[in-house]
Amino acid sequence: DICEFDWGEAKIFIGGKLKAVQQAVFTSAYGNYRFSVLFFKQNTQCFQEAHARFFNHIEGVYQTVVYDNMKTAVRKFVGQAEKEPTEGLLQLSTYYKFDFRFCNVRAGNEKGHVEKSVGYIRQKAFSKKDQFDSLEEANAYLLEVCEQLNRKPQTGNKNRTAIDLFDKEKEYLLPQQPVFESSTLSYLKVDKYSTITVDRCHYS
Repeated sequence: DICEFDWGEAKIFIGGKLKAVQQAVFTSAYGNYRFSVLFFKQNTQCFQEAHARFFNHIEGVYQTVVYDNMKTAVRKFVGQAEKEPTEGLLQLSTYYKFDFRFCNVRAGNEKGHVEKSVGYIRQKAFSKKDQFDSLEEANAYLLEVCEQLNRKPQTGNKNRTAIDLFDKEKEYLLPQQPVFESSTLSYLKVDKYSTITVDRCHYS
């Protein structure tokens, strides 16, 4: 009933230009079922959208999600060990009804499944192909790679595949919810040119 989440970074060509893209990765603790999606940024909206895509993909919700001390999940430290979650994480957990927990500082082994998955998926996917016309094309390709990895026999699991083991995990998933829609409400000032600025881009 547990899965782990982490961010990574991949460098690929999109439209002929080299881009550093953010790689959101989920890995189940029981069967190593893997899912990954790319974004241009590592912010709250992308963090929430990654979860929405994953839960929609598996048609359910893991009861517990494990995070490290990433900024998109941890708002601030309270005392020596306690951590206060971000508003974005609270919105997700309330909507999907899952629990969450954080790793201790410098204790990546506490979510070792996903720690290994970030580099493993990146190497399996982008060592073979790294040029795409769009981010959507790159994500479609990445999903195919994850599905191939999930069909691969695992020696440490008696040669059962992640898909085989996921059938067992399904019994413990929370019910599927309509896709969470992430958005940000901003109050912006109109400048003398009658434009507003969002992420350093001007809009009329």
